[in-house]
Amino acid sequence: MVDKILSLAKSLIAIPSVKADPKALQEVLTIAKNQLQDFTIEEFESNGSPSMLAYLDKKRPEKFAIILNVHLDVVPGKPEQFIPLEKNGRLYGRGAYDMKTAAAVMILLFRELAEKVQYPLGLQLVTDEETGGEDGTGYQIKKGVQADFVIAGENSNFAIRNEAKGILWLKINIKGITAHGAYPWLGVNAVLKASNFVQDIQKAFSIPEKDAWATTINIAKIESANETFNKVPDNAAVWLDIRYISQDREKVLNQIREILPRNSKIETIADEPPAYTSKDNTYLKKLAAIIEKHTKEKTKIYGANGASDVRFYTNAGSFGVEFGVHGAGQHSDDEWTDVPSLETYYQILKEFLQKTSR
Repeated sequence: MVDKILSLAKSLIAIPSVKADPKALQEVLTIAKNQLQDFTIEEFESNGSPSMLAYLDKKRPEKFAIILNVHLDVVPGKPEQFIPLEKNGRLYGRGAYDMKTAAAVMILLFRELAEKVQYPLGLQLVTDEETGGEDGTGYQIKKGVQADFVIAGENSNFAIRNEAKGILWLKINIKGITAHGAYPWLGVNAVLKASNFVQDIQKAFSIPEKDAWATTINIAKIESANETFNKVPDNAAVWLDIRYISQDREKVLNQIREILPRNSKIETIADEPPAYTSKDNTYLKKLAAIIEKHTKEKTKIYGANGASDVRFYTNAGSFGVEFGVHGAGQHSDDEWTDVPSLETYYQILKEFLQKTSR
């Protein structure tokens, strides 16, 4: 089986399926579609992002028992990263870990089991997870796609991520007073105000020294519309990427308001609540037990600092987790996945799907 997984994974990795290349997004979906010719394929498109949903019957079930969630888009990479390289038991390439090898497993597994399981099983393939997910998984849910339980093949090294922090993207718009650059005392420098605000943010929300289940703020950008040297800028903006644990949302907003510079406004760009599935969830407990059986190790269950498309389901009243292959280096120049682990990953998911009943 591992040879089939590798062959399909390499075909997927070879496609530079980034947001800026709509043709490549269609091409990578076509590779997946060619593996699913015996099934119903429902196609979607929102804001230029194509996606698909595969299932057995001619009519979409009112609610799937389980959906395997796959994203086939990747972040940009160097040209050589789209040439898959197998070396010393590892498969290198953009998307090898996040998440085209897991996608290959899920596509092949769906093809093998969709007709055999006694419940409606879905395979969801999207192309915009790396840029937000609203036009892929989010859009399909708006169009009525539902499930009891979702497994996203996000990189997790055989751990289960059962929750994720909420997301707030805030743009802090700061006003000043313009003046000639030779007479800065006649103006109020908005960029300087922005700089002082950033320092206050860093004092109030220090960056953890290591992985921690805590609210964090990343200063994503400081900008100004000023385009000349000899002018005191009268406007600036600070972009904040806030990842918050559930109990901190109002607390962090109140703290930001307290240190906000005068004549400033908060513009909300994104506001996504946390995702959560209880460790006592029946599907999760079964998956954890099967992982332990195959790995001979206690299954790690923990919260994710970053978000995945699972949040769209949990926020719509369903449940889901992230569960992915062994590897490292997501979004880096040396992204890889462990080849021997692919067979184990396949067998874990296969046993889970076979032993699940509604």
